[in-house]
Amino acid sequence: MASVGEAFCEVLLKHRVGAVFGNPGSNELPFLRHLPDELPYYLALQEGAAIAMADGYAQASGTVGFVNLHAASGTGNAMGCLTNTASSHTPLLITAGQQSRRYHPVNALLTNVDATKLCDPLVKWSGEPLRPEDAPLLASKALLLAQSAPAGPVYLSVPLDDWDRPADAATQRQLLDRSVHGHPVAPDSALEPLVQALAEASAPVLVLGPGVDTPIGYPAAIAFAQRSRLPVWNAPSAPRAPFPTTHPYYRGQLASAAGDLAKALDGHDLILVFGAPLFRYHAPSKDDFLPAGVAV
Repeated sequence: MASVGEAFCEVLLKHRVGAVFGNPGSNELPFLRHLPDELPYYLALQEGAAIAMADGYAQASGTVGFVNLHAASGTGNAMGCLTNTASSHTPLLITAGQQSRRYHPVNALLTNVDATKLCDPLVKWSGEPLRPEDAPLLASKALLLAQSAPAGPVYLSVPLDDWDRPADAATQRQLLDRSVHGHPVAPDSALEPLVQALAEASAPVLVLGPGVDTPIGYPAAIAFAQRSRLPVWNAPSAPRAPFPTTHPYYRGQLASAAGDLAKALDGHDLILVFGAPLFRYHAPSKDDFLPAGVAV
């Protein structure tokens, strides 16, 4: 089974992250042991320089820049240059090592106190895993947000003893299929994979959320469902109805429990979702989030 560190690096490579820039300390050493050869580490002599190097690399390469800093002190040293990154809307993932989970509650030396607040208001989002196996999931979320319009930096704090823990294999398979087209208006190049997936699917299904309930979206969803003969579900806990409930293609509203939702979508090989988050699970469940083998 892959470790959290290995799974984390898999996510980085999936999003075409090509290098690491940083100035590490003891909190970051467990992560560095998991770096693959495809991710060279460029050591900066000061954290502000690491941010600047990653910023320039991201803009020149068209990829997300990746920075590795030392807890709160290293993050603080980098924040002067982080203002430039925020202003230029450069997609950047900044990671910092958190103290071990055992020592964090007693505020031991090198604890990053209130880590998710440290970089406000210079980052789009900050995160810290509630469970050790959540670090790859948060990396995926951070990378997607960094690239989405308006692009910008994001911040992730990870406890140093998480990296060697076993990863969540089921979640990891789903993470490696995720991608984002960050432009607010989808170009043809972004729609082509969607069109191809629909053409190749044998049992597609349409899931709609409140973002479709607009004067343009509502009739377009009906026309799309009818033309492609797609069964239609409402997303879980949708505050508005994005599809007529009396339509013959309407199947109902998806449950907010992972197992029940997966059961409703079982038998489909492609799930197309418009105007809704994926998905707003609520009721406790140990079941998989989605049926095995389905593409979203």
